[in-house]
Amino acid sequence: MRILQNLILFSLVVFASCKKDPKVETPVVPVTPIETPKTNPSLAFSFNAIANNSPLVIANKGYVNEGGDHFTVALFNYYITNVRLKRDDGFEFVEPESYHLIRHSDGKTSFTVSNLPEGNYTSVDFLIGVDAARNTSGAQTGDLDVNNYMFWDWDQGYIFFKLEGNYLAKNKTTDAFYAIHVAGFEGKYGAIKPCTYNLNTPIIATKGDTSKIYFNTVVDEIFKNPKTIAIDDYLVSPGDAGMKMMADNYADMIVVDKVEN
Repeated sequence: MRILQNLILFSLVVFASCKKDPKVETPVVPVTPIETPKTNPSLAFSFNAIANNSPLVIANKGYVNEGGDHFTVALFNYYITNVRLKRDDGFEFVEPESYHLIRHSDGKTSFTVSNLPEGNYTSVDFLIGVDAARNTSGAQTGDLDVNNYMFWDWDQGYIFFKLEGNYLAKNKTTDAFYAIHVAGFEGKYGAIKPCTYNLNTPIIATKGDTSKIYFNTVVDEIFKNPKTIAIDDYLVSPGDAGMKMMADNYADMIVVDKVEN
């Protein structure tokens, strides 16, 4: 009898020890995604050179200007500075340290303006050339570094515009090298040229986004408006007068192509 009782007791103990533990569920804690802060809006400027109604090809011998010269372009540089953007509510954004060297022959044809306040911008202003303050500020860095070969000396300052290549004048049979270098930041021969563009499509500056504005730089315009200029006309002109003549012509060489938002 005691054996039977012990057997029953052992069976109960084994049965009790074989019961499954109750399932313990770990509560799911929702994970809040970490959002990367969006950067302030920016605007990319891009300049595309055009000659004889087609994209400029360096060293192409097929170009003809208004003065009748056949010419090539081996080097084409100019300064875009003091960029300003006007918003539709009248606010003006001025880019700090706004000095950009465009070098078509080296493929350096764009730059980006950062940290724009949000909003719709309806006009763009800049200068072709380097303002008087920076012409007289001594050695500088970046696009104003003298090692960019856009500087004459501390009296004459920066070269605003360079166009170089070979040309064949309409009354000559042998081609020759030409170099059109324009400078002059003050006085009656000042060559700094302001450019203003009222935009048909506004620049919509939105946080986290980069808008784009594309310009065409029309080489033909340098030789025909407001005055028809052959390359020899520039080369035989007195220095300051010749540079002023070319600056008056290149003042409208840059036109807006399109805006992308």
